[in-house]
Amino acid sequence: MAHKNQRLIVIVEDESDAAELLQFQLRRRGHRPVVASDGLRALDIALDLKPDLIILDLMLPFMNGLEVCRLVKLSPAARHIPVLMLTARASAEDKLRGFDHGADDYLTKPFEMGELLARVESLLRRRAPSGFKFRSS
Repeated sequence: MAHKNQRLIVIVEDESDAAELLQFQLRRRGHRPVVASDGLRALDIALDLKPDLIILDLMLPFMNGLEVCRLVKLSPAARHIPVLMLTARASAEDKLRGFDHGADDYLTKPFEMGELLARVESLLRRRAPSGFKFRSS
């Protein structure tokens, strides 16, 4: 069943069970999840499809999540995409590094699904509407 406000969400997770669970939960809420299992693929998808949100693990094959986030946020065409880092890296230093690389939110594993979904909806609400352009000074 297609929802009127269906949002494209990229899940970047190399653990297939975790990716499938996230995909199932997001689909249940009317979103269109796409899974990338490595950092290079995630970057390609983000720059090509320009999703409404990226859920990003940090420890990934080929390119780590910090670098994916940094490159997405450097792209004029993709920097508006909110990034929720979802990772087992739980130290204050890890969190600060995530925000320094452009993360909009940071949630550590293990996590409560309800909290993750609430954060996803919050980030989607704050996102500028499609087609909205900020003027640069």
